Amino acid sequence: MASRALTLALVLTALSAGCGGAPPPSAPVTAKSVGFALPSDDGALVTVPLAGARATVLDFFGPTCVPCKTKVPALEARRADLAAKGAKLVLVGVLADGESTDDAKRALASWGVKAPFLVDRDGTGKREAGVVTLPATIVLDASGAVKWVAPPGASAADVVAAVP
Repeated sequence: MASRALTLALVLTALSAGCGGAPPPSAPVTAKSVGFALPSDDGALVTVPLAGARATVLDFFGPTCVPCKTKVPALEARRADLAAKGAKLVLVGVLADGESTDDAKRALASWGVKAPFLVDRDGTGKREAGVVTLPATIVLDASGAVKWVAPPGASAADVVAAVP
């Protein structure tokens, strides 16, 4: 009987999450507050969290990251939905040894994404945000406090729903 109740609870949770309910639970957070500065792909220094944003959505990707190939374009397609909630989407290209900003630009272009991004060449942003694996998406409030960390398999809709 307890097994049937547990199964029913899991099914109802899955249905509510898939029907515009609450976003899935957050993945474990290793940083309680995030703040750093990185160069953009055009060389300008950008401070995170972004000034004037009610929330900053950080999406960490790598040029050779296979899951990033679908996640980044899906999130980029929801940029207007995020903006409507006062959030700004910031793509962060995490470059491995031997990778360049041009490699990240080419990867984004091949994924159909034409957007500026921050360049994390030495892992500063990744470390400050507590990111362990790519892709990784984190929602910060205006002060830089971590509000949500996307669990594996979170969709772009889940990210939008997680913005406070």
